[in-house]
Amino acid sequence: MATTSSAIALSRVAIWYQDTQVDLALPTRAPISDYIDDVVDTFSDQVDIEARRSGQWTLARLDRPLQPSSSLADARVADGAVLELRVVASTERYRPVIEDVVDAVAAAAAESATPFDTAAARRAGLAALVAGGLALCAAQWRLWAVNGYSWPATVGGVIGALVALIGMWSAATRYRAGDAAAAWSVIWIAAMGCLAQVVPVSARTGLPGLAHLLVAAVAVGAAAVCALWITGGHPAAYSTVTATAAAAALLCAVLQYTSLAPSSIAAGTLALGLVGLSAVPRAALTLARISLPRLPAPGQEVQVSGDISDTEMQSLRIRARRAVQLTSGLMVAAVIVVTGAAVCVLDPHSYYRWLQIGIVACTVIILVLRGRTLSDRIQAYAMFTGAAVITIAAATKLLIAWPTGQGPLIVVLVVAALTAVLVLGAVVGAARSLPETLSDWVQRLELAALAVVIPLCVWVTGAFAAIRDVTFR
Repeated sequence: MATTSSAIALSRVAIWYQDTQVDLALPTRAPISDYIDDVVDTFSDQVDIEARRSGQWTLARLDRPLQPSSSLADARVADGAVLELRVVASTERYRPVIEDVVDAVAAAAAESATPFDTAAARRAGLAALVAGGLALCAAQWRLWAVNGYSWPATVGGVIGALVALIGMWSAATRYRAGDAAAAWSVIWIAAMGCLAQVVPVSARTGLPGLAHLLVAAVAVGAAAVCALWITGGHPAAYSTVTATAAAAALLCAVLQYTSLAPSSIAAGTLALGLVGLSAVPRAALTLARISLPRLPAPGQEVQVSGDISDTEMQSLRIRARRAVQLTSGLMVAAVIVVTGAAVCVLDPHSYYRWLQIGIVACTVIILVLRGRTLSDRIQAYAMFTGAAVITIAAATKLLIAWPTGQGPLIVVLVVAALTAVLVLGAVVGAARSLPETLSDWVQRLELAALAVVIPLCVWVTGAFAAIRDVTFR
């Protein structure tokens, strides 16, 4: 370090560019950008300096450039250091040289931490909006119940739904804020359930019944379709809500207008849910308006169509992306229906209890094996979650129904063995690809379980007994 007569601190450094090195005395405390042009002029007298097309000149260590706004003292460049004259991009990230352990830990913590920026504050505000809206919906239902199911509370709920609709519409069409529109859509869908309060309460029971659940399910499903039409985003979530609400409405109608046992209705719902689970991909393609061409038969002449324009290709990509999202949404809805039906179908005190246990076991096998073969993460997680919920709920029911004897021990051992197999398959087997022979056997096992569970569900519904009693004269 040297000090001139003008009391300006200087540092003696060696700067090289290409194959030329020059020893210079540069200001220690001044920013590099203040004198970098003089350094470039010094080198231009000795070598040909390439004209920079973009970026800016700066000095650099052997491993990283120095920030032009910093000084040699800030970068801790000592006397005798060797630097390079380099052009850097304006977006290049400069990492300060840290020698102190405390500074290093603080810098690492600052880099790894997620900042609470404007976007994070916006997400927090929208989360508060959703929480407040759902709380108001719950308070409106409570107000309707404690006031003798009066119509003024229903009017308040309808007004709240209209406010949510206006907010969703404004956010989606005027302000083009997709996140705000999604937040308002959650409140809109929840608030539309208040239309069930229009149905009069039964004079016999004095409480809401299945008719209210039916109207609420229809209103929620229609609200989800409306939200998808207005916002145009999140088709997976909206399709999940719509399909689940449609299934709930159909189930309420069957419970209301038939005298079937709940386990029989659950068995029929489970059979339909498994069939719907297999039909989800085709339904998603239909809703996305994608028609796949037929595969030509062996020896059949293939007709070559003309070139696809860029507009058609872009539209096809959008529809394909929409088909994937609809597949995920409908798959989650089907898993919800199958899971709820499988949990309700098991009645440990029923005459068909062993058949029902077989139905539950086959359903778990189908969900696990099908989830293992899916490539989409959301769909696979939905399958595994459904299998876990069915297993835990079935085990809980059996433990409550069989509190003594060898029943609890058998149930616990079966659940423990099943959990061990699944964990081992997830940790060890997921990292390896299945051989083709084993993959074929896994697919056959899934098809066999599906072929067994459907007749068992029909058996539990009592359809076979009804057919047996039919007489033909």
